[in-house]
Amino acid sequence: MIVAGDIEPGSRLNEAVLAEQMLVSRGPVREATRALVKAGLLVSVPAKGVFVREMSDKEIAENYDVRAMLTGMICEQAAARRGDGDIAVLRQMIEDMEVAIEANEIARYYEVNVEFHDLIGHISGHSCAHRIYNDLIRETHSLRRSLSSPDFTNAEHRILVDAIEARDGDLSRQLGFDHVIHGKKRWKASLDRKGA
Repeated sequence: MIVAGDIEPGSRLNEAVLAEQMLVSRGPVREATRALVKAGLLVSVPAKGVFVREMSDKEIAENYDVRAMLTGMICEQAAARRGDGDIAVLRQMIEDMEVAIEANEIARYYEVNVEFHDLIGHISGHSCAHRIYNDLIRETHSLRRSLSSPDFTNAEHRILVDAIEARDGDLSRQLGFDHVIHGKKRWKASLDRKGA
């Protein structure tokens, strides 16, 4: 629910309400809450409760920067390790995202987008980078969903897959890095619009 954006950052969690919604006792909700605090998605505030973590602008900017470097490295590794079947699946995902764009199904586009980047992580074979990347993604799901620019990002996906298919590691690294930095620029522009 947190990752899907159903519970907004800063919201206080109510164990009893969540247990009732999920038709479970409070015990499993309490255990899940502890795990999510440990994962960094929730924050426990003594005598106040548990809240969905809110990230500062500085934390968000740093998240983008680290994710850009990791994405570049992962894309470079994927270019060296990819198989023909991998390219076919990535291209099908791009087409699936295009269908979602045309149908104005932004939630579906975002879901396939996450799967697309996850597959590149798997193809890279760099489990450490992929794990850290996924942790960073989890922190910013609701933000990234709200800043989605499907036409622009899917065009970048096509060029990136071309570079991975050509086994051009240097270009794949640069395109992966740039892809995330473009997202950071959209986020900064959204802050400027809010401040205007």
